[in-house]
Amino acid sequence: MITRIFKKPNKHKDVLVEPDEIFLDSKNIQNFDRQQFEGRIEKSISKKNITLLNILFLILTVIFGSRLFYLQVNKGAAYLTRSENNTLEKAIIFADRGIIYDRNGKELVWNERTDQTTDFTNRVYLEPGFSHVVGYVSYPSKDKKGIFWKSKFEGKDGLEKIYNERITGVNGSKIVETDALGKIYSENNVNAPIRGEDLKTTLDSRIGGELYKIIKDVSENYSFTGGTGIIMDINNGEIITSTSFPEYSSEILSLGKNSALINTYINDKRKYFLDRATSGLYTPGSIIKPIVAIGALAEGVIDQYKKILS
Repeated sequence: MITRIFKKPNKHKDVLVEPDEIFLDSKNIQNFDRQQFEGRIEKSISKKNITLLNILFLILTVIFGSRLFYLQVNKGAAYLTRSENNTLEKAIIFADRGIIYDRNGKELVWNERTDQTTDFTNRVYLEPGFSHVVGYVSYPSKDKKGIFWKSKFEGKDGLEKIYNERITGVNGSKIVETDALGKIYSENNVNAPIRGEDLKTTLDSRIGGELYKIIKDVSENYSFTGGTGIIMDINNGEIITSTSFPEYSSEILSLGKNSALINTYINDKRKYFLDRATSGLYTPGSIIKPIVAIGALAEGVIDQYKKILS
């Protein structure tokens, strides 16, 4: 009997073994580096997937090309004008100064944005009776071109000056995009400002205000040039209040706009800028007698039986 054997034509004449006829024994596999895909049989990407990928890239190219055409051709002139007129500038974000409190948490000095056009908040002071104690500040200043040549608050007197470094914050910055007319298109913060540290004092705002009114009334009614008063806790040395009449307005001096009133402060014979509590010169009076007596007793100049006709 003759048997005819029909063989299928071999499509891969140059390939000795078909890939799908290979079976790897995991026990006898070589030490391939699997992270580098060694020992793996790669399968080529089908033409269908390549065609779909090309179509996807073509769609994305059309979308981006259309958008680019719109921006460059239809809106090109408008954006060109804006780019020529606009400018990016680094601007200051001013930090608020710390608040000054009395012993009961009452604000003696605080911050308020009284004018929305200003770049920083203004200092507001409790009045009257505390100007010489808390002092005043000078504000940041611009030149004629609108550029800040002075970028920080500066304490000029009183607690504002003594504790200036403590209650001064750290300014931040931002990038501002403006056109040739000064119109702002966008603002982006770069560094956030850091607010200054608050200050709590031993002063009592209620007692200080009342003491100032009493001294003011006595001075005006009896034609005194001025007067002053201090109340201290003798147990720990804390100053409860310290006030001097007459006094200037801390807000007026800080703003520096009311030149007529400031000139009155300067030229008035009553000396508005003199803090009589700390800078006045007075005869000691009877309050000095016990101190002199103690010194005389200690030095043996007199004894406890000495009598003096005064």
